Amino acid sequence: MGNNISVVTDPAVAALSLHQHAVALAPAALHQGIGKSNVARTITTSIAALTVLWTVKDLIHDARQARWIRRQGVPEQSLRRRRWWLFGLHRYLLGHMLETKPAFVGDRRGPELMPLLHGEEGIDGWDRPGVEPLIFLSRFVLGAPKIIVADPKALHTVFSANSYRFVKTPIGVRLVGMATGDAGLVVVQGEVHKRHRRIINPLFSMKMLKPLVPAMLTSLDEFYALADQSTSTSAPLPFHDLSSDLTLNVIGRTAMNYDLDALSPQGSRVSRAYRKAVDALKISMWLMLTLQFPNTFGRIPSRKMANFWREMGVVDEAIKDMLRNAAMDPDGPTLIHELLRQNAGNALSEHELMCEIRTFLAAGHETTSSTLASCVLLLAQYPEIQQELLEELETVDDLTDYDMLSKLPRLNAIINETSRLFPAVFITFRDVGEGGATIPTTALGPLELPKGFRIEVPIRGIHCDPHIWGPDALTWNPWRWDSIDLVHGLTELPAQRVVDGRRQIGQYDFMPFLAGPRACIGRQFAVMELRLFVAGIVKRYKLSTDVPIGGEELQCAITMRMTNAWVRFERRDTP
Repeated sequence: MGNNISVVTDPAVAALSLHQHAVALAPAALHQGIGKSNVARTITTSIAALTVLWTVKDLIHDARQARWIRRQGVPEQSLRRRRWWLFGLHRYLLGHMLETKPAFVGDRRGPELMPLLHGEEGIDGWDRPGVEPLIFLSRFVLGAPKIIVADPKALHTVFSANSYRFVKTPIGVRLVGMATGDAGLVVVQGEVHKRHRRIINPLFSMKMLKPLVPAMLTSLDEFYALADQSTSTSAPLPFHDLSSDLTLNVIGRTAMNYDLDALSPQGSRVSRAYRKAVDALKISMWLMLTLQFPNTFGRIPSRKMANFWREMGVVDEAIKDMLRNAAMDPDGPTLIHELLRQNAGNALSEHELMCEIRTFLAAGHETTSSTLASCVLLLAQYPEIQQELLEELETVDDLTDYDMLSKLPRLNAIINETSRLFPAVFITFRDVGEGGATIPTTALGPLELPKGFRIEVPIRGIHCDPHIWGPDALTWNPWRWDSIDLVHGLTELPAQRVVDGRRQIGQYDFMPFLAGPRACIGRQFAVMELRLFVAGIVKRYKLSTDVPIGGEELQCAITMRMTNAWVRFERRDTP
């Protein structure tokens, strides 16, 4: 057309055209003497139009997806906050993020999801009394829809039967990838994940792990030396921090053949750099914006991110040295040696190898330390269970006898119960991959989900569900495991939860390490650490605390961890 105006139905294309038109006009405008301020105003207007139109496009797309899900019978979480502000647009701007029951994040999110999942209260569009939907629709920022799913039939499809059709979310991949690298096992997808897992899986066999017990106990001895110093003052120690230092030392010795010296006041250069880098990844609104919009907000330089990449540079240089040293010792005993042996055909590139070592460093200590801190604090809160565990441990003379240690019922029950009530991985997300997907559900039949649709799995909510665990589900009770059958083939709701006095728990009722091909590959490594450290600490120290039962403070970010595990360590024998 003569006036250079055309009708464009796609808002994104229209906005892009506006932006390109403004950029094209800028040189001519300056040449014709139009002021710089007018050019800047034109460019700013085009960028604002791009932003608005792109947002409108997303809103329309999300609204259509939500209507499609609702038409299939999925109920939606109702808005409890009735206060109208921003002309009622808060629902579309913030979704259910400001709801107090349940809020989007927080330590109570898991338990408070249960009434919604069981159709008892707080949902719209469910009129089938006595039937549990086990799935509902919720809204995120700008009204973006997602479904919260606790139905074992659906979870079997998402995690196991068709796991590679449900991919890690882009934000999660970017956030975790900052610590692990963009090619580590935790973040890679599809065929790449299969290739990595095939190479890494042998590293975590019991044949490989048992020889690492002495190295783990060496790190425990270092903690003993620190804790012994506190017995004279009876001052509680911040075990929520010390547990992280302990497991970081373990992963350094067993995975990387490197002494990180994290328990000493100064630490090593690598451990100091790693700690500073991790501090920069604490969840904030700005960090989430940079992850959500990597090509706009993510490109804005900041001192915090500059510090992060500088410290990770120190870690990466150390990892290169570790790989070079491991290559010169092909028969070495640690995980980095075995990784190179398994990669003899160079299936993984040097960059991929570095990312896997970074993954060992990040994922290999943080989740274990969270569970360990919870175990120790809870044992300090429950002296009768601590005493019962001590009596059981008297049958074990040497902690290096791991076969015997692994069979102790009370020790295993304590670890299982802590992992149930305070799972480090308390929530996980998946996006539907290419082509969309159909998932089976117990109450609704097949549910069709479009590409990109988000699924939230409330792991802690499932672990705290009274319908699964009984009326005392929110109580830490290791004795419950004396009458539990873990039925790993149970992928549907059981006809009876209690059979012959024993509670039937399926593989999607208890998921501290997730399930299926993307389950935690280091599960046996983590459980070995927990058994060794809980046993060693209780044998050596009487634990006590001023933190009351129920007074645990939880921080929910990438993982869930206690932040007030203040514990006194009193020697049981005279040093």
